[in-house]
Amino acid sequence: MYLPETAQPPAPRLTRRGVGLAALIWVSYTVLYSSLIAREDGQPFVYVLLGQAIWNMVRALGFLPFWWLLVVRLGGVSWPGLAVAHTISAIAYGWLGLRTLLFQVTYTSPESVRNALEGVSQWIFFEGITIYTIQMAIVLGLLSRRRLHWREQQATQLMALARERELAALKAQVNPHFLFNALNAISATISQQPGRARDMIAELAELMRYSLSSSKRHLVPLGDEVDFTRAYLAMEASRFSDRLRVDYDVDPALLDLQVPPMILQPLVENAVKHGIAPSEDGGAITVRVARANGHVHLRVEDTGVGPGHSAPGTGIGLDNTQARLARLYGPAASLTAAPTEPRGYRVDIAIPYAPTSTS
Repeated sequence: MYLPETAQPPAPRLTRRGVGLAALIWVSYTVLYSSLIAREDGQPFVYVLLGQAIWNMVRALGFLPFWWLLVVRLGGVSWPGLAVAHTISAIAYGWLGLRTLLFQVTYTSPESVRNALEGVSQWIFFEGITIYTIQMAIVLGLLSRRRLHWREQQATQLMALARERELAALKAQVNPHFLFNALNAISATISQQPGRARDMIAELAELMRYSLSSSKRHLVPLGDEVDFTRAYLAMEASRFSDRLRVDYDVDPALLDLQVPPMILQPLVENAVKHGIAPSEDGGAITVRVARANGHVHLRVEDTGVGPGHSAPGTGIGLDNTQARLARLYGPAASLTAAPTEPRGYRVDIAIPYAPTSTS
């Protein structure tokens, strides 16, 4: 997702919806006002309606230059400056409306009508100011609503962008962290089993190929993650010999499920580093994948020394995994960890079950 750093609110412009709304208001006002005048003065409704329609059409079109100047051109001016500009514009709009009406009736109505209008010219002038104020209030209200909606969209996009960047940063930390631990495993094997160390280097190349390719994706098949975990633990087993045993209990029906890449590796790494490595007798690691209560549970359990008996870790580990889950699934996913009896540790990841479509 790309979001320009200098993104600006949408510029005011005429739209079909805005023009239609203005036309509806003006037509409704013209019909209502004409009916009141016809009833009050006893004049034919059609005659009054025609005169009002011409005058109000002029006033509606005459508002456009004020809209263009004060909303489009001077929209960024400070409020004190705009207040002065609107005051002057309202007076000008009212005066021009009055002069337009008097000019119109001079050629379309008897002199008595013109004289009557001149007698109430101050009220017509203030009516024009009121109509200007109402129109501008509607315009500015709609513009504010539009800009508020735009800001909400921008905020949503920025949050999504920040979430993607933070998730990418967390994913980027996995590769060097994994490589560091894999190289340690090879280093511990070189002196005693140089042949096996060479094989481990080749295996590491395959593991790194998957690690790098999967880090470019948000989700990968669970089967790929299980295969990667098998290869990683096979490499670790080389330096622990018979002190590390691994069991797998994976539901085959879930192997096509899409999961975050490198989601199991930190769990088995934690089990090896903090459970098996500190134990003189070693232990077993069990990797389980099962579906229950609308979630898929990825569980890694070890029979190592358990919490409180291992050296504190300095890597990314479970905190990184928990942060990735939160950013991908929110509260729908969870990571729980607890000691087991008689000794050992268990980490369980629960993510929403979303089967891959076969259509």
